[in-house]
Amino acid sequence: MTAPIPEASKRQALEAFSAGRLEEAAALYRHMLAQDGTAADLWNNLGVILADLRRPEDSAAALKIAVALRPGYDKPLVGLGSSAYGANRLDEAVRFWGRAIALHPRQDAGIWFNLGVTHQMRGEAEAAARCFDQAERLSPADPLIASQRLLCLNYLDLSGERLLAEHRRFDERFGRPADRLPPAPHANRPDPEKRLRIGYLSVEFREHLGAYFLSPLFEAADRSRFEIVCYSILPDTHADAYTARFKAQADGWRTVGHLNDEGLAAQIRADGIDILVDLAGHSGLNRLPMLARRPAPVQVTWLGYPNGTGMASVDYRIVDSVSDPVGPTDAHAVETLVRLPPPFLCFRPPASAPPVVPLPAGATGVVTFGSFNKLSKITDSTVALWAEVLRRVPDSRLLLKDRPLSDAGTAALMRARFAATGIDPARLDLIGFIKDAAGHLAAYNRIDIALDPHPYNGTITTCDTLWMGVPLVTLAGPRHAARVGASLMAAIGLPELVATTPSRYAAIAAELAGDLTRLMRLRMGMRERLRASALCDEGRFMRNLETAYRLMWQRWCDRRRSDSQSTGG
Repeated sequence: MTAPIPEASKRQALEAFSAGRLEEAAALYRHMLAQDGTAADLWNNLGVILADLRRPEDSAAALKIAVALRPGYDKPLVGLGSSAYGANRLDEAVRFWGRAIALHPRQDAGIWFNLGVTHQMRGEAEAAARCFDQAERLSPADPLIASQRLLCLNYLDLSGERLLAEHRRFDERFGRPADRLPPAPHANRPDPEKRLRIGYLSVEFREHLGAYFLSPLFEAADRSRFEIVCYSILPDTHADAYTARFKAQADGWRTVGHLNDEGLAAQIRADGIDILVDLAGHSGLNRLPMLARRPAPVQVTWLGYPNGTGMASVDYRIVDSVSDPVGPTDAHAVETLVRLPPPFLCFRPPASAPPVVPLPAGATGVVTFGSFNKLSKITDSTVALWAEVLRRVPDSRLLLKDRPLSDAGTAALMRARFAATGIDPARLDLIGFIKDAAGHLAAYNRIDIALDPHPYNGTITTCDTLWMGVPLVTLAGPRHAARVGASLMAAIGLPELVATTPSRYAAIAAELAGDLTRLMRLRMGMRERLRASALCDEGRFMRNLETAYRLMWQRWCDRRRSDSQSTGG
């Protein structure tokens, strides 16, 4: 019979681990396991330490021994799921985390959250939403879980009214704390003509979003009338050459990820920001609860999220008349919608893009449809939509590209979803991660016609698609996320590629596939079309945006004077 491991030895190993002396802790656990190799908890702890030491294979081996020794032990299953996720083995991560939850349904909220993110990445939005629901129930005070759940809901076929109600609930929980005093009056001078201090709050001052849409904010701004201060939530480890460029171009720069809401709000007030523009909405590392502290007289949301914030403290949301038609969409927002002349954004084409090549169908003999959108946007309704396109063009193929497709299990799931609609999965070409940006863009040279997902359209992906010469077919729906494609196609003068019904969507795609001469003409003229369009006119866009800023400020000044007169000030 094996002698029990002394408790003092276990405490010594835990103390070394807690103090960050990982190699020492690993050695202590190995020593104990040499005495008793049947202790599942020691194998689990060793697996956790080896993961922290960035030895994933050794970590997984230790965790699997723990599971084999004690099949009902959930902790090593959680660790194995994390290891699989880190290696982009998403199908495996779902299985391990699912087993852990089946053993103990009231797992930590973080496991439910991670499982939701993984389901979302694999294109299983409904399953993801259920996971986020549970994570939110377990951790109701975490605004980032609540935001991630709201982001996920945009992928589903929900009405604008339902989404508004869900977003309002966020404001009720995180936008109006009962123990907070009303914000102090702002000291900003209510002069309609003064040089305005515009604050941009974002985690995207980098290549991903910044290179495409944020550059005009710096380079085409009227600096005689507007001053730019950036509040970067971006961790230093994610900064890149674009971050450095934006920092050099800004009139003021604050790295604020370390500040709590009170500290960040105080910084913005101290900087005298007139108009604060949130560029995240409910995506990523947002700071929406901070906005409830009213650090700026005028608060705006734009660009980073396909919906409103739901927050009473956010005054305006910037859209356009195509993405958000006057009337119905106003009732879907807490914020006042400010409509720019379409489009609501401006695209700077990537300088590293390879040349557009002749029509791929000319070489392959078949038309290839495609989408490089995240799988999270490929909902069941999108699969049904694209399956109908493939049925109407019997010899065509469908190429999908997204990082999770590097995982064999995720790729198999996508093929099975199309097979369930009657489409031969052999007609799908699935591409995973391509590291370099030029290689990613070059993959568009395999597509003849792009298909926009619905009800959550592409944005950056659509701009890339068009720049690589590929025309896009889109279905316009009743809310912003489902109308971005319509806005972008109208901006480049191709409204005829915008459908209003699923049947018409399939018909437009089939008609394009049947006219290779038209396709080639569109393809070879697409870059010039974009260059000449409103989508790429940075000067026009910035004058429209700055006019909107000036009108927002005028309204605040008018209210301030009215309030002053009514109180006898």
